[in-house]
Amino acid sequence: MRTRTRNPPPNWSHFSLNFLTLRWMQMNDGRSELPLQRISRSGVEIEKETIVEETAIQLDALDSDGNMYTHTTLLATPVDLIELHAGHLVAEGYVSPTVSLDSFTHETTPHHVVVFHGLVEIVPRKRLVTSSCGACNHPDLLIDDIGGNLQHQPFKNLELILINNALKSLSHEMKLFQASGGSHGAGLYVRDVGLRYVSEDIGRHNAVDKTIGKAILDQSEQLGTSMLLLSGRCGWDIVAKAVRSGIPAIASLGAMSSAAIQLAREHGLILFGFVKNDGAWKVG
Repeated sequence: MRTRTRNPPPNWSHFSLNFLTLRWMQMNDGRSELPLQRISRSGVEIEKETIVEETAIQLDALDSDGNMYTHTTLLATPVDLIELHAGHLVAEGYVSPTVSLDSFTHETTPHHVVVFHGLVEIVPRKRLVTSSCGACNHPDLLIDDIGGNLQHQPFKNLELILINNALKSLSHEMKLFQASGGSHGAGLYVRDVGLRYVSEDIGRHNAVDKTIGKAILDQSEQLGTSMLLLSGRCGWDIVAKAVRSGIPAIASLGAMSSAAIQLAREHGLILFGFVKNDGAWKVG
C-alpha cells in the first residue's frame, strides 16, 4: 500500500479557520494547503493539510456550423488541462489521434475553459461528468466503429517482475499523491524505453486522458507499443479508452471489472490486474 509522510504540524490554533483559508495560496501543481480540524486522541487542533484540487473544467469545440459550444464539463484537478482535453477527445473517439498543441487554448477566467479550435460533432452531455464517473454512452457497453484485435504481441508473455517494476516506477513518480494521498495516477510503459507521460488527477479517468493527451501532443508513435499503467482499478471505460487510442495492454494495481474483462477479450487487449510482488491476474 502506498503511504505518504506527514510533516510535523505548526500550531495554528490561535487563528480562525476563515482567516487561514483566505490566506492559503493555491499552488499551481494541483494542490492547496488548507487549515482543517485534526482529530486525535489528544483532542482537536487546527493543522495544515495538503488537499488535491478539484474544480469544473469546461471543454469547448466548434460545431458543424462553426460555432463554439461546450461539449463536456469535467470535474478534474486543474493541471495539464490541454492534455486532458486532447486525450479526452481521442480516448472517447471524438477525433482522430492527429490533434496538435496549437489547436487548443486554455482560459482561466472566470473559470477554466479549454478550447479545441476544431470540429467535434457530438451530442453535448446534459450533466457534469464527475471525477469518479466513466463516460459511457452505449447501453450494451460496446465500442462503435472499432473492429478487430489490437497488436498485443510485445506484452503477451511479460514477466511479473517487469510488470511490477513498471507499476512501482509509476508510484514513485506520483508526486501529488505523495504529498496529499488524494490522487490517481496513470502512465505509459514503453518496451525498451520505460515509463513515460505520467499524469495525476482526482479522477482516474482524467489521469488516463491526460496521459493519452501527453502522448498525442508529443506526436508520439508509441501508443501501439505501450502498456497503460493504472494506480487503481480498471473498469470498462478505461479499457474503452485504451482500445480507441490503440493501446494494447493495461496493468493496474487494483482489480478488473467483469465488463473490462469482456471488452478486453473482444478486442484482444491484455489486462494485468491486482499486480503484486507474488502474482497478478491476467486476461488475454
